[in-house]
Amino acid sequence: MLLKTTDQKSDKVYDNCFINIDDSDFDHIKKALQKDRISGKSEVVKQYEASLANFFDSPFALACSNGTLGIQMVLMANNVASGDEVILPSTAPVMCVFPIMSLGAIPIFVDTHTTNFNLDIEDLKKKISSKTKIVMNVPMWGYANNIEEIVACCHSKNIKVVEDNSHCHATQLNKKYLGVFGDYAVFSTHERKMITTAEGGFLLVKNSNDYQKLHELRSFGESAIPNDNTPYGNSFGLNFRISGINAALGISQLAKIEDKIQQRHTIAQTIVQELSLITPELKELVKAKSSRSNYYAMVLLADSKLKDNLEQFLFKKNIISDPFRYGYAPLYDMNIFKKYKKGNCHNSEFLIKSVLTLPTHEGLSDYDIEYIIKTIRTYFDG
Repeated sequence: MLLKTTDQKSDKVYDNCFINIDDSDFDHIKKALQKDRISGKSEVVKQYEASLANFFDSPFALACSNGTLGIQMVLMANNVASGDEVILPSTAPVMCVFPIMSLGAIPIFVDTHTTNFNLDIEDLKKKISSKTKIVMNVPMWGYANNIEEIVACCHSKNIKVVEDNSHCHATQLNKKYLGVFGDYAVFSTHERKMITTAEGGFLLVKNSNDYQKLHELRSFGESAIPNDNTPYGNSFGLNFRISGINAALGISQLAKIEDKIQQRHTIAQTIVQELSLITPELKELVKAKSSRSNYYAMVLLADSKLKDNLEQFLFKKNIISDPFRYGYAPLYDMNIFKKYKKGNCHNSEFLIKSVLTLPTHEGLSDYDIEYIIKTIRTYFDG
């Protein structure tokens, strides 16, 4: 039974950010601080990577300083350079494009569907060219998309796929975690993510040679092979490492992820049921078949005018929709990326004009959930 609320504005801000820190996190950090090393050389980093590889059932995992640089590392490992093309959805966040630009490569924007973030495979096929080096898949707000179809299309043309799953920690498709479908996966562990190390990220890698290259790039060219007699000086590398302290937090955060998702599912189910009693004009994003969202946030679809008006109304009540917060738009409509525009992605434009988000995180109390629902009900009651 949901609690009753008053009609007044809440002083609390409701968005999709909840930093879930408890005693287990403090205990792991304390133990890490007592180690002989607390830098990126700490044994705790290797323990974190082993935990990630085991959880995701991935051959290799590599922690790095953030998700954006994780993308850049993958591009560098594949020798992406000036004039090369990297394909990604026009609905992706800006953080996906800057690593491409930094290497002088050209982002090519591909269309989606109108009711979810599935890539339009026919548009993808049209945009693959002799210059295409990588295709980047970017599912949003915890919802899986058609990654299997994307991989099949790209591999038939000998093109590698990188999954940017920064919104999708422990999201599942056909009972597998996102991150094991493409050739590489990149995850952010920023404070807004489902697993946080404050700042940070990690890569999942299938191929041992790719892992070796990425390890060298991350750590000044240092070999990933134990007891290598020449660990430095054989290859190029920079410093994209995280500290043992960050890694310790990652270990404890990873251990909580399934419990967090179960709590979010319960909250999301409550919101969906309540919204169905209020209006037929708000529907949850169409989910991929045989998938499980992690509910990084709940995505709702609405008529564009309703979406805009409702987002503004919710904002005044301290309920923040991500598309409203970030001025969500097709990447090619943003000033810095306009020079890369080659036609419109009409489905993506329609989708972006239709989506708004609601928080579903485990930090919401019964009171908070009822406040969100009652605020929406007030909007529709006029």
